[in-house]
Amino acid sequence: MKRIAVVLVMGLAAASLSEAQVTFRNIGGAKKVDEAKTKTIHGIVQDQRGKPITAARVSIRNTKDNTVRTVTTDATGNYSVKGLPPDINYEVRADFRGVISERKAVSALLDREDNLVNFDLDIAIVEGGAASAADSGPDLQTFDLVKLKASFEMPRGVPAPIPAVLLLHGFGENRQVWQGFRQQLLDRGWAVMSLDLRGHGNSTTKNQRAITASPEWRSSSQEFPHDIDPALDWLKKQTRLDSRKIVIIGYDIGANLALVSSGKFTEVKTVVAVKPNLKEALSMAGSAQDFHPRSALVITGDAAEGTQIAGYLKEPFRQVTLTGTGGTAQLFESKNLADAVFQWLKETY
Repeated sequence: MKRIAVVLVMGLAAASLSEAQVTFRNIGGAKKVDEAKTKTIHGIVQDQRGKPITAARVSIRNTKDNTVRTVTTDATGNYSVKGLPPDINYEVRADFRGVISERKAVSALLDREDNLVNFDLDIAIVEGGAASAADSGPDLQTFDLVKLKASFEMPRGVPAPIPAVLLLHGFGENRQVWQGFRQQLLDRGWAVMSLDLRGHGNSTTKNQRAITASPEWRSSSQEFPHDIDPALDWLKKQTRLDSRKIVIIGYDIGANLALVSSGKFTEVKTVVAVKPNLKEALSMAGSAQDFHPRSALVITGDAAEGTQIAGYLKEPFRQVTLTGTGGTAQLFESKNLADAVFQWLKETY
């Protein structure tokens, strides 16, 4: 009888132990569910007058693995990113058409599921919620105190590093002539800066005095060439761009500047020069000894002019003859010209 009693007691103890183990595992599981909480980062992007900015880009960087999640604001200027791991430090910033906010931190030490991060961008919003083209890009200044105005826009949904292109108009034009072609570039994933050269568009003051472009500037090394440095410097400071490989596309005096720049600035990867003038380009460079264009697509209306220019080009280069009249906007409406440009960029960038 004693032996039977002992066996029964041991069985009860084992049963109790089994129940305790099951209970412990259940408690552990519940604890893991609590730890699975995630963070949400949300907020509004607006201008400094409190107007919401639609289609602004908000980037949230995971500082542990350096991955970035990017969203755009809705019609009310709001954005939201949910399901973020809670034990990570994040850096948040907003940008819209080249205007970039400061970085804001969301610390892993803050045990908070809901994190509100708002941004005020220094940008003007016109009626209807669209950004004013005249105000949406950077203000630049040359070393000889000419104030330049540029427009800048980033493509949507393109991860960094983003390729960048600088567009240079012809004499008597302004940066607005690029509107149609600018959109083609954006649709193909390019960040686009279009610049008003000195004496054109909104670039009409020097040392606080009004200036007007002179035809004599077309052959001067001390006027238009000075406008390129601040534009390239600004692009190189944009962290999401591939600042080591910038493209310049120009027409007329813009084409001359593109050729001069391709031999002068190492960050210029390749150029497209539409209807350049060799004599003017050589004068802009200072002399033939200072003119060393490389990686250039030269598009001319005259084969003889193209052959002359080709004699100065370093590989790779291509000379194309295309007929067409009009200024920048009209020429770049040509599908043949656009196809030639994009094929060149595909081969050389």
